[in-house]
Amino acid sequence: MKKYINIINFLMLSSLLSMTSCIEEGKDLIEGKGSNFVRLPAANTRLNTVGLELSAGDKTAEMVEIIRDVNSNAELQSSVTVKIKVDNSPVEAYNIYAETNKLAKLEVLPTSFYKLSSTEVTFAPGEFSKMISITIDPTKVAGVDYAVGITVDNAGAYKIRSGLGSALFKIIAKNQWDGRYKAAGVFSHPTAGDRAIDRVKDLVSVNANTVIAELGDLGGSGYYMLLTINPDNSVTVKPSGATPNVDQSYSKNYYDPATKRFYLHYSYNVAAPRIVKETLTRQ
Repeated sequence: MKKYINIINFLMLSSLLSMTSCIEEGKDLIEGKGSNFVRLPAANTRLNTVGLELSAGDKTAEMVEIIRDVNSNAELQSSVTVKIKVDNSPVEAYNIYAETNKLAKLEVLPTSFYKLSSTEVTFAPGEFSKMISITIDPTKVAGVDYAVGITVDNAGAYKIRSGLGSALFKIIAKNQWDGRYKAAGVFSHPTAGDRAIDRVKDLVSVNANTVIAELGDLGGSGYYMLLTINPDNSVTVKPSGATPNVDQSYSKNYYDPATKRFYLHYSYNVAAPRIVKETLTRQ
């Protein structure tokens, strides 16, 4: 299965010169003055994202890069061992930020859900970058905002670069329909009449073939729907959130993979149906 990773603001080093750009001011690389450091480039970003295709079975993706900044070419030819640990404090710190800024909080990813490729890396002579991967069954994280905090626990003879010793990674499982869509259509109310639907909707993975989406234009009122894409590309619409029921008998609900568009016609409230006819087109 295809797997992918999207680590926001991932920093790449192209040469030893770029690696040494953070050496203490006034120190001379050739003379070997100043300290040697290790750092996590992802620490520069408040929340990094690791994405995996939502399908059953273990998937592996690169997650955290560890860099060493050395004070001389001679030091680069030495070996050093660095240890990391899973740390919940980055998750806790983010949740404080999220509460202040009215963002969704994160859940700590249970350690029983995943395995890291290692918690200890050894830089061989000439190496300045090491990568640690995560292995997990993506179906375990679907629909929940799980995250893993990583902290450098021991840098050996090196120092940990100030402010760059911990990073936070949100693990996201997405099916092929997960994404942002442009909704266009009509919401027909039994007494208030028709109103146009013209808005952007985010479809979010629930499992391998189901996404959750705003019903009509009522997401702000807590009305949502579950869209299950069947093998023949027909779509089953079910209620979610405050939505009491769904009637999808008006016409065929289906997904067109060629245009990446949903064609939906449904209603809710049996006594006085509110009827929605809309298309959702992938942006």
